[in-house]
Amino acid sequence: MRGYIALAAIPALAATGIVPPAYAAPSPAADLRMEYGHPQIATDNSGVTWHWVLTNKGTAGAETVVATHRVSADQKIVGVSQPCAAGQAGDIVCRFDSIKPGESRSGWIRTTVAAAGGTLRVNAQVTWHQAPGILPGIGAPSPVDAGVAAPGGPMTGTDAR
Repeated sequence: MRGYIALAAIPALAATGIVPPAYAAPSPAADLRMEYGHPQIATDNSGVTWHWVLTNKGTAGAETVVATHRVSADQKIVGVSQPCAAGQAGDIVCRFDSIKPGESRSGWIRTTVAAAGGTLRVNAQVTWHQAPGILPGIGAPSPVDAGVAAPGGPMTGTDAR
């Protein structure tokens, strides 16, 4: 009986103008992930090359993307791929205008080999702005929502039927 009452309550609520909330699909979002390959040490121990791939695994684009890599203090940066630039204190900054869903950017970092017993490490932090878009489920505004009052009367905030 409880299930029957619940089903009968929905039409009754709709008749009063009270309806259960609609659930919209989540808004699209960018999801950037940085992945590094294994470090490649030169055969003469003159350096280490780190290859990386930055991929947008989300459903929306990302804009003003900045990937900041940091190598361990035991390493000196000797080269980076474009559009990256070596900064101070072991930072490498890579800037991208935008990365669409499913797109990737890749590059490399070359450093000296860490001193014997030293640390050989690189990590990254990625920041971005969400690409602007229209939220799903939002249609054209009604005249009341758009701020247009009905002729001859004040705007009340409800649609007249």
